[in-house]
Amino acid sequence: MGPNDRRAFILIIYTFIAVYLIPIFPHGGSANELTRWATAASIVERGSFEISWTEPLIGPNVDTAKVGTSLYSNKAPGTALVAVPFYALLRPFIGPPDASNIRVSWYVMRIVTATLPLLILGIWLYFREVDEIGLATLLFATPLFIYSLLFFSHLFAAILVYLAFRLLYDARYLQPLRCILAGLAAGFAVISEFPAVFPIAILGAGLLFTDKTERKMRIFYFLLGGMPFLVFLLIYNNALFGSPLAFSYGYESFPEWAEVAGQGVFGIGVPTLSNIYLLLFSPSRGLFFFAPLLLLAMTALWRSPEKKTVRHRVKFAAIIITALILCGHGAAHGGWAAGPRYLVLILPLMLDSMFDGELYDSSNIWQGFLFAVSFLMCTLPLLTFPFAPPEFRFPHNDFWFAFVLSEGWFTPNLGNVVGIPHGILSILPVLAALMAVAAIVILGMRRPKRFTIGASLGLALFAIYLAVPNLEDAEGLRLRRASIAERYFIPTGRVYEARIAAEEKMDHTAIANLSRNQWLIADARAYAPNDFPYLDPTQLGKSPTAMVRKAAEAQAAGRSAEAEQILTAASAEFPFAACDMRTNLAVIYYTTGRKEPALTELEAIRPAVGPASRPDCLRSIFLLGSLYRELGREQQAVKAFTDFNSLTANSKDPQINALRRQLELK
Repeated sequence: MGPNDRRAFILIIYTFIAVYLIPIFPHGGSANELTRWATAASIVERGSFEISWTEPLIGPNVDTAKVGTSLYSNKAPGTALVAVPFYALLRPFIGPPDASNIRVSWYVMRIVTATLPLLILGIWLYFREVDEIGLATLLFATPLFIYSLLFFSHLFAAILVYLAFRLLYDARYLQPLRCILAGLAAGFAVISEFPAVFPIAILGAGLLFTDKTERKMRIFYFLLGGMPFLVFLLIYNNALFGSPLAFSYGYESFPEWAEVAGQGVFGIGVPTLSNIYLLLFSPSRGLFFFAPLLLLAMTALWRSPEKKTVRHRVKFAAIIITALILCGHGAAHGGWAAGPRYLVLILPLMLDSMFDGELYDSSNIWQGFLFAVSFLMCTLPLLTFPFAPPEFRFPHNDFWFAFVLSEGWFTPNLGNVVGIPHGILSILPVLAALMAVAAIVILGMRRPKRFTIGASLGLALFAIYLAVPNLEDAEGLRLRRASIAERYFIPTGRVYEARIAAEEKMDHTAIANLSRNQWLIADARAYAPNDFPYLDPTQLGKSPTAMVRKAAEAQAAGRSAEAEQILTAASAEFPFAACDMRTNLAVIYYTTGRKEPALTELEAIRPAVGPASRPDCLRSIFLLGSLYRELGREQQAVKAFTDFNSLTANSKDPQINALRRQLELK
């Protein structure tokens, strides 16, 4: 097999793995992807960006913006718009979206907006004679690999940023058409991922340092190319949010994200040392922890023989300034993610030196070591559930490998589609393909033996890191993993068993967390996609949150009997939520003039209320005291209010604290 054949084989293997793996889990798991799916589906199904109609199918989504009663995605619209025609093409064949077919449109959207752009870049670099390690690094050994298999916008924007850079700074004489095309790529990048404006602004500013006689025209044509996207964004903002300068981040529906967006400029402020560590070096999200090979790329960038050129200086500035700005993000961890998802924007720029062969003379042992570690760190997440919550400080060890080892949890894939049961057997083709990539890279090295020694050391270090017992095996993290596996893998009663143990220990903090998780699990399992491939698909269950909301809507419409029926059924169906449901039932009795049934309900649930109860359940004690006082039973009212104050002493719930303040005023 010749060098060209080997390099082509890397592209073929990437295509196979990207098509074979389907990281779309039962009942969602990725709000970032679902909000884009909902937008594309809404444009086709309803001719609108408004997505509230999708909630009964996919559930409430934290990645949304609320304007009055309307709900929109809080993400830049670019990738969803790219996905629209492909959703429309599929629609006649798969029908309206439901729990069984949502994966099909979601999967195709991901292929088009994430996988295909990276593959096209790889093919372009192949024809520019980029070597084996350069192609393999691009496709497998950085977080680009992870995000090329997910329906996020970061990779799509990153490829467009890199395209704009190459168009502007690769040619000695810059033709107007190249500037216009660069502007088009830049504008598309920004409306796909808003933070792309930072590297794009630097690329544009770099034109000020090009040839004096042409720089004004270059800037003019660059801005001309981006103008249609600016106009579109202004119209989009005005139509959805009431002003051309109003962005979705100003209307966050999720309180935690709204708080972040209120800091600095749409959540981005002054870079902090803690965020610099988090995004660059930490085991949780650190770019150089996930892909230490990028350290060599940055070394080559610093030592490049072209470092005095405008091209090099603009590239260097775009990387450093963008990284620093994003280290000022109020939620730099990126929520549930793998690696530093915000820094994906600059990865192709960081790899540019590798594409130009500037690492050819580096030590092969170090190359082998760093490539192996990067390759393994960036492939493990995609073998299982690739969305680590930020509280996992060592996700390779205490999250992804823990799922593989203790749960046997592997990513859904085409093997499952053709009948191979979920498990190691269905993932073997991917493991074999990854081993083939490693072999091809070794064969392509100038000193393959030295590279192999380094790679072996990297493999050994990675294995040791995974094998370290109890790296951070805190009880809270074990319960967190259990709740995630219950929601998106196979429910086996993990959280219920843990709650029984916590109740035996009278651990109120654990009970409260587990109660909240039981509710979250029941909610999640009520929404699409269905249980394939982990269980036989069945009709989706009911969501306790949706039942409470439905009862409230029925009550507001004057249908009290219907509201009572819903809450009574929910109380029986969800024992962990019975106190909450019966509290709301008592409220209905009271508001319809039936004080005795209301009192009976509140007194019946009183023994179940404790410090770990949910806010609605705790509220029942306040309501009981209020009803006692109204009935003239002052001594019992005082006792109920005293109990309420005692049980809620450490509450952070705003409604509970508002009730506490009412008692203080009395």
